[in-house]
Amino acid sequence: MSARFANENDIDKVLQIEAMSFLQPWDYHIFKLALDDIFLVFDEPDISGYIIVVCCSKNIRATIMKIAVHPEHRQKGIATALLKQALEILREKEILDVCLNVEIIREPAIKLYEKFGFKIMQTIHMDYEDDLADDAFYIMKLILDES
Repeated sequence: MSARFANENDIDKVLQIEAMSFLQPWDYHIFKLALDDIFLVFDEPDISGYIIVVCCSKNIRATIMKIAVHPEHRQKGIATALLKQALEILREKEILDVCLNVEIIREPAIKLYEKFGFKIMQTIHMDYEDDLADDAFYIMKLILDES
């Protein structure tokens, strides 16, 4: 299993996975900008997943912005491989902690993050005026530097 840094040629395939994974997908321009961050794709034999991580706060903290795997390739360890490699890169950069937001209904993702040591820090409920939606998500955090 191998992950590598994404390049502009990967964006069209990533957009396909994005559209199958999220109700409000990012567009080409946002993914192109993400190439300046930690943007890994799982490429074996074709792109089947990706992760985007942004380093912020003077490279002390990082935020996982997106992680997705093509529906036909889920439950094969791809998200685990992407997350593992991203965390290794963050440790090399001496990042102290990593945060992410995850919808409460995404139980497999939550279990994956917990397996890596992420802890739920806060629960956020987004109540919409039209009462058609009540989205809730966790803010999760992983401390990379325990010193």
